[in-house]
Amino acid sequence: MSKRSRSIVEIKRSDIKWKNGGRVLRETKKQRKLFEFDIPTAPSLNVREKSFDNTSMEKQDLIVIEDDDEDSADDDKERRNRGCIDTSAAAKLEEVEVIELLHDDSDVYAPEASPSSTSSVFKEVKKVEGEPVTCPLCSKDLTDWENYQREAHAENCLEKSNDSNTSIARTSKKRAVIRPPLPQIKVLEFSNKHKIVVDGFNFDRKPDITQYFLSHFHADHYMGLKKSWDNGSIYGSQVTINLMLQKFNIPRDLVRILPMNVETWFEPTISVIPLDANHCPGATVFLFQEWDTTRTKTVKQILHTGDFRSNDSLVTKLNDICVTPIDQVYLDTTYLIPGFHFPHQKSVLKVSADFCLQIIKQGKSKLFNDTQRSIFNFRLVVKPQKYLYKCLFLVGTYTIGKERLAISIAQALGTKIYVPKGTPRCRIISQYLDYFPPHLISHNLEECCVHLVPLSVLHSKETIDQYFKPFTSIYQDLVGFIPTGWTYTNKYAIDLNFADTAQRIAYCRQVLNDDATDRLDVQFILKQYKRHAKYQVFRVPYSEHSSFKDLVRFGTSVNYKQMLATVNLHSLDKIRDMNEWFKAWQTIAHSHAT
Repeated sequence: MSKRSRSIVEIKRSDIKWKNGGRVLRETKKQRKLFEFDIPTAPSLNVREKSFDNTSMEKQDLIVIEDDDEDSADDDKERRNRGCIDTSAAAKLEEVEVIELLHDDSDVYAPEASPSSTSSVFKEVKKVEGEPVTCPLCSKDLTDWENYQREAHAENCLEKSNDSNTSIARTSKKRAVIRPPLPQIKVLEFSNKHKIVVDGFNFDRKPDITQYFLSHFHADHYMGLKKSWDNGSIYGSQVTINLMLQKFNIPRDLVRILPMNVETWFEPTISVIPLDANHCPGATVFLFQEWDTTRTKTVKQILHTGDFRSNDSLVTKLNDICVTPIDQVYLDTTYLIPGFHFPHQKSVLKVSADFCLQIIKQGKSKLFNDTQRSIFNFRLVVKPQKYLYKCLFLVGTYTIGKERLAISIAQALGTKIYVPKGTPRCRIISQYLDYFPPHLISHNLEECCVHLVPLSVLHSKETIDQYFKPFTSIYQDLVGFIPTGWTYTNKYAIDLNFADTAQRIAYCRQVLNDDATDRLDVQFILKQYKRHAKYQVFRVPYSEHSSFKDLVRFGTSVNYKQMLATVNLHSLDKIRDMNEWFKAWQTIAHSHAT
């Protein structure tokens, strides 16, 4: 049997032989030419994908959302008739949407120094330390997996189970889904024994609960919803409800839209006020208030933050509304980890936008003092090619969220944001178009040098090549941005041990007084430059979850009686640690009051 010819990427240096003598090539100072070697060839080169991230992860199947918009084919035809470039390849890549990985900041791009975080799928159920962790849909053992791998796997299972176009849905056999018991952390109970559920749709139903609240449209919060949902009424903001109806087509009589910043009564003596969570479009913080029979005095107040990025505006609103202490606060504790004091959103947005402006004004080579020319700069052209734009800026996002980074860059450059017409992203954005400044979203490539893309596009050189190929006649170069809080730590990001509450109090005060952590230094971006890379992809610490410092400020500024964590409930030690932080915050708050 003859040996299979191997690709050039499969052979080792020691395997290369002289063309004539058959001698093994050894290290020599003389530079050799490619034709001197007998290079094996193969019918197709299986080039191994090289990621921008060193993180290893079990390969996940991409989720394909079929585009049933009949107008899309006509739009492509119309563009070709006008002499525009063919963007079908990019549009197809855009349709291979990797829906948000359960937490929008806990993604497959977790850095080497990332702390251990809890998968949002498993954050609802308290896990005893050492207990196996399994996927709630397929029951696969995920105990030894990294948290971001668990999230990606669970998201894959979720999309496969919800997508009516999958092969499973087309088969005649229906697989019974056994839902886990509804965890107590999902149930809010009032003094009159009335119960509601917040962000808990993937659990066994309870006959005495018929009211469900959805804080925002991220998969770890809406998981379990489907067209046949009949467990009870669903309450949410206009944007969240619109996205939910678009995806699941839930019966309209089960939907209740809550106006923002307005008190809505859903029981004779219980009301809710949705406040802006500063998370993704449509995300809300729910303030529930139970009143006496005359509706003049509050009996019990419960605040559920969902996922939120706390700020002074939210704290002020809560203190203005709640004249008495909030009885229970269900807190998003995603970043309740010392060291994650990433900068304010405004600082990250401004520095990133100014950085893009400098790339346009100076060019990458001058900005980074890089005089070396890449092999990709040598192209066989008769005369220099003229481009409409010097650079294309790709902003990686999940299904919704992180749009503010693209908005800031586009406004700084005086351009627009490109969203291909007829794609799933286009249909999703149409549900919250008012979130963007007027006329900033465009379907015309020639008006835009900022593109919103799935994070999977920025995963490797090969995926970027695939997306960029149809646009090479318009854009000369490309720069990508991956916005996530997990990329950022500072000098405090070490394994800290606190002997008592007093040490925690001292640490919190130190964090609150350190204003340097509020600002992003452009050097954080500049130092990520890779001189020999074909494309430059930068991670920026833009997060839509509260940082550790945000949580400390929130916990020491809001008047409450009890704080309950909703994330990182996988370990009893972690739960005890978070409770110690809550105790320290209350001590600081009481000292301010006196």
